[in-house]
Amino acid sequence: MANKIHWVSLSVLVVLILSAASLLLAALGVGVNSLIVLFTEEGDAAAQMVTAFSFGFEGAALLLAAWFVLQKSLGREQADALIRFPFAGWQVAAVIALALASIGIGAAVALTEVTWLAWLILPVLTLIVIVPPIWILFGIGAREIELGSRWRVFGIFGLSMTLAPLVMIMLEAVLLAVGIILGAVFVVVTQPELMQELMRLVALLKVETDEDAILELIAPYLSNPLLIVAAVGYVAVLVPLVEELFKPLAVWLFAWKLESPAQGLALGMLSGAAFALVESLNAGGAETASWAVIVSVRAGTSLLHIAASGLVGWGIASAFRERRILRLVAAYSSAVLIHGIWNACAVGVGLSALGEFIGKPEWLSTVMPAMVGGMFTLAVGMFFALMKFNQKVRKGTIAV
Repeated sequence: MANKIHWVSLSVLVVLILSAASLLLAALGVGVNSLIVLFTEEGDAAAQMVTAFSFGFEGAALLLAAWFVLQKSLGREQADALIRFPFAGWQVAAVIALALASIGIGAAVALTEVTWLAWLILPVLTLIVIVPPIWILFGIGAREIELGSRWRVFGIFGLSMTLAPLVMIMLEAVLLAVGIILGAVFVVVTQPELMQELMRLVALLKVETDEDAILELIAPYLSNPLLIVAAVGYVAVLVPLVEELFKPLAVWLFAWKLESPAQGLALGMLSGAAFALVESLNAGGAETASWAVIVSVRAGTSLLHIAASGLVGWGIASAFRERRILRLVAAYSSAVLIHGIWNACAVGVGLSALGEFIGKPEWLSTVMPAMVGGMFTLAVGMFFALMKFNQKVRKGTIAV
C-alpha cells in the first residue's frame, strides 16, 4: 500500500523551496548590479555585494532546511531522528576572537575607502561577524535540550526565516499606515495650518537632494514631543507586541507536538535565531562607511531576539503541554517588555545622534549615555539570564 502524503511537511517544503529560489535569484541580480556599480562608481558597490552575499547565504540555508523536510515528505525514517544542537564551550572563545578580528579588519578596510577592496572583503566578513555569534548564543540557550525530530526542527528554522518575517512586516506596515492616517486626520481637524506647512515641506523634500539641507528642513519636526511619543509608541510598544507574537509563528504551528517546556524554550530560541539571522544579514548591507558599527550592534539585537522568542516558546509549550495559560501570558508580557525597552533605548540613541541638527545638542551628552548604558545593561542581563534559564528549565525548577 502506498504511503500517505505528509501534507504538513510538503507544505513547509513548498514554502522553503520558493523562498530559497527567490533569495538566490535576488542574490544573483544584486550581485550583478554591484559589479556594474563597481565599475561605474555610481553607488555603494560594497554594500550591494554584502546584500548579495546575505541573500545567497539565506537561500543556501533554506535549501539545507528544505532537504531535511524533504526526507519527511518522502517517508524516510531518518527524518524523525531526534537531535540536539552541537555546542561546546570552546566555541565561545573562538567565535568572540574571530568576530572581533573580523570587525577590526572590516573597519580598517572601510576607512581606506578603497572601493574594490571593500567590495571583495566586507561581504565575507559580514557572514563571519553575524552568523557564528548567533550560533553561539543559540547554543548557550539550547545546550543539552532535545530539540525534537530533525525535519520539524529544520522546518521551524526555515519558516522563521520566511513566513514569520513576512507576516510581521505586513502587520507592522498596516499598523504604521493606520497610524499615519489617524495622525493626518488629527492634524487636519485640530491644526489645519500645520497640515499646510507639512504639505509645503513634502514638496520641498521632493526636489531637495542635499542631506544636510534635508536635515535642516525636518529638524524642527524631529524634536516635536508629540512626534517623539508617536515614534516611541510605535517602535517600543506596537512593534514588540507584533514581533513577539509572530516571531515564533512556527512554534505556534507545531505547538501540539512540543514534548516539554524545555523543548519549547529551545525551539522558540531557534525561531529568534532564524529571524535575527535574516534581519542582521540584511542590515549589514546598509552602508559601507558605517559597516563596523552596524554589524557590532547586531550582536546585541540577535541576543534580544533569541532570548525573547525563547521565553515565548517556553510559554507556548507550557500552555499546550501543561495547560499553564498564565505562564504563557507572563512569558509573552516579559518578552514584549524586554523588546520594548531595547527599542525605546535605540530610538533614544538615534535622536541623540541627531541632537545638533534638531536643536538639542545637549542630548548627545545627557540622553545618549543613558540609552547606551541601558542597552548594554539589558544585553548583559539577557546573556546571563539565557544561561540560567537553560539550567533551570532542564531541571524543571523554573518559576514564573
